[in-house]
Amino acid sequence: MTSKRLRMLAVLTAGLTLGGTAAMAQVGGVANPCGAIGVTQVQLKPVLPVFFSTASKNQVAANCFAWQEFIYANWKADPNNPGTPDPNAQPSSFGTPNDTSATVWESFLGASQVFSQPVSDTAAAWSAKRPQVITLTRLSKLGDAVLDSIGQAGDGKWITDQRGLPAFYDIRLNQDEYDYITKNVFAGSDLTTFAGQSACASQPGKNGRGGFNLPAGNASGNTDVDCLGNVTTYGQGVGTMEIKEAWVVLPADGSLNYRYKTAIAQYTLPGGAPTQATMGLVGLHIIHKVPGADQFIWATFEQIDNDPDNNNGNPVAPTLPPNSNQKPSPGYTFFNPKCNPQTDTYYKCVPNTLPGVPCPVGKPPTPGCFPYSAPMQITRMTAVDSQANQVTGYAWSLLPANSVFNYYRLIDVQWPNSASPVPPQSRVPLSTGDITPSSATRIVANTTLETYMQTKNACMDCHQGAPIAHRSQQSLATVNDVQLRRVLVSEPKADASAPPPYASDYSFMFVAETRH
Repeated sequence: MTSKRLRMLAVLTAGLTLGGTAAMAQVGGVANPCGAIGVTQVQLKPVLPVFFSTASKNQVAANCFAWQEFIYANWKADPNNPGTPDPNAQPSSFGTPNDTSATVWESFLGASQVFSQPVSDTAAAWSAKRPQVITLTRLSKLGDAVLDSIGQAGDGKWITDQRGLPAFYDIRLNQDEYDYITKNVFAGSDLTTFAGQSACASQPGKNGRGGFNLPAGNASGNTDVDCLGNVTTYGQGVGTMEIKEAWVVLPADGSLNYRYKTAIAQYTLPGGAPTQATMGLVGLHIIHKVPGADQFIWATFEQIDNDPDNNNGNPVAPTLPPNSNQKPSPGYTFFNPKCNPQTDTYYKCVPNTLPGVPCPVGKPPTPGCFPYSAPMQITRMTAVDSQANQVTGYAWSLLPANSVFNYYRLIDVQWPNSASPVPPQSRVPLSTGDITPSSATRIVANTTLETYMQTKNACMDCHQGAPIAHRSQQSLATVNDVQLRRVLVSEPKADASAPPPYASDYSFMFVAETRH
């Protein structure tokens, strides 16, 4: 390992166990729940946690890990080094309103950028200049893919806010995962292709390592390997990170910009024309593979105005930690307390109702179709627990008074209580690693990213079955100008006794994004 990489890891891991042994030390009058030795310290610095220690294997510690990831990921990005924090950015500028410059996660590469171009171009994509105006066309976090046989979020459907516009989505990956995808090449095919994924996943590896196994990074003496089982370093050596994001169009007068992470984007409805607007972030998934968490850490955050708690059909405002820096809520983004079933033609004010076939954009509606402009009633089926709120309250106490991140909260985190490596030639379903909390305890769900799955499946319930892509799984269909790729999670079998498909290390990105 080079001295430069050692210095980088030293910076990334610095502070993970600092701060004393008092588990509830006071900072600014707010108790610090992350003060125990071995627990990731939440601090207003771009420090990425890269190791999930034995001491971290409890829910509060996992929540601390998640909030520090959130701070790192939302730090202003270095404009000359995508995927890394700007060394000149000061804590006082964290979350400055109306700052649309890219954060660390926004400087990751979009999955569509990686998977939609020729293999000959993918290796150079990371160093390409990032656009200042992002492009948003996805109305589901899976884009045009509809995954059959699992309850993947949205199932090709959309959600619409109270201003009459749908939420838009994107998926991004960090340099470690990008390098793994583009540097494992078989007969000219990297892992953006059907052939490359099959060749990688079928490798026997060496000494029980190799096959389709995404990098976990170099912390705590860990080494990553390629598909063949050879020790290799990918990207920054910090482990695979995937980001799933949800955005809404903000009012043109800028009146709500102070409480949202904003970006300038061109959004396009299916069959419509591109429109430029200021977008506000409403949901964020961060999944991260590190030593001690072979089954990944699954963290999810939301903007606090999204929706109320369902409360057994009697919606109530969510319980939030105190924060004197917050201004009163302007109302829910995805819920109208005064909704009238007599005038709500499409959803009758019933929360979390799936829309039907979408109406064509710019054309006369077809019988029984659902317009994208019809507002929905969305509620949170499982209230955020007190442990997540406790860590959020402490994180808020560290933020600048005007930071937009005063309006974002941790929803929940899933983490492996008994992590286990994924051996070569693994097939679905993979081990859950005793994922905690299990769905029997509570279902971890983001109301903007798993709206219609809140009472069915949590992250690992689906992701343990994520396969590599196969051409025979995909078919195309167009419904009212909306092109959909229907993707069978399990490829068609001529022989019922044939083994299940090879696994893609818990990531649905490969089966959803692969096209060639």
